[in-house]
Amino acid sequence: MEKLPKLPRMAAVHDLSGMGKCSLTVALPIVSATGVECCCIPTALLSTHTGGFTDWTFTDLSGDIVPIAEHWHSLGLRFDAVYSGYLASEAQGELLERAIELLKNDETLVIVDPAMADNGKYYANLGDKMTECFRRLIKKADIITPNITEACFLTGMEYRPGTHSMAYVTELIDRLSELGPNFVAVTGVSAEPGKVGIVARDNKSGRLCSVMNEALDGTFHGSGDVFASAFAALLTRGAALEDALNAAEKFVTAAIERTAKRNTPRHYGLDFEGVLPEYIKICSRLFE
Repeated sequence: MEKLPKLPRMAAVHDLSGMGKCSLTVALPIVSATGVECCCIPTALLSTHTGGFTDWTFTDLSGDIVPIAEHWHSLGLRFDAVYSGYLASEAQGELLERAIELLKNDETLVIVDPAMADNGKYYANLGDKMTECFRRLIKKADIITPNITEACFLTGMEYRPGTHSMAYVTELIDRLSELGPNFVAVTGVSAEPGKVGIVARDNKSGRLCSVMNEALDGTFHGSGDVFASAFAALLTRGAALEDALNAAEKFVTAAIERTAKRNTPRHYGLDFEGVLPEYIKICSRLFE
């Protein structure tokens, strides 16, 4: 019998929200569908995410972050990537830094999605201290995926709603790059009226690329998590940066369009499950 190669392995460090598709409830199925083993370190347990819901329950899991990483380290587990997202507090940043030290080897990709803000404001219960927390984390990252609001907060640049000039976006990427990552992908960029997408740069080659699609009205909660999870998993599996960017953007766009057609409450998250089969086909073509 032919032996199959080992699956790439990722440590995903995010919160777990029981309702409202985001964070781990998005990362686990998407990373797995990409062909990457997803090992979860939950930072908090919530009944729902904090955007659009009220009276949500919250359990801080700070005390478990480092012990989980220490246990995995003691087992001699090797990780091809560490992918982090929403943190429950700035104090968790230091815990994540320690977890990265325990799980990282010379070939491990560190992917940081600084999930803390959108539409010009912080998520509930977060503030300026979280920006400082993510600035420190980004210094340890190979790849970062902030949205336009997070990019502005991290760089101290003015947040501008509406259409963004390429000069403005390029300056954002320049300033983010000064924090140390090799690759920067800024999501939620509107390069022209009626369009929205991603602008990214590989700092090793200097190559700048963008993917834009028709913008739909309103906010689609969890779209950043869907993109970042696919993008991180594709890179972990060995896809070229531009291939990963295009495939992840195509996937999240299809999920947004499907969600809009269903006309379900936006804060419940994207209907990404319905487009997973096509995404798996895209992955198969990339890695065949």
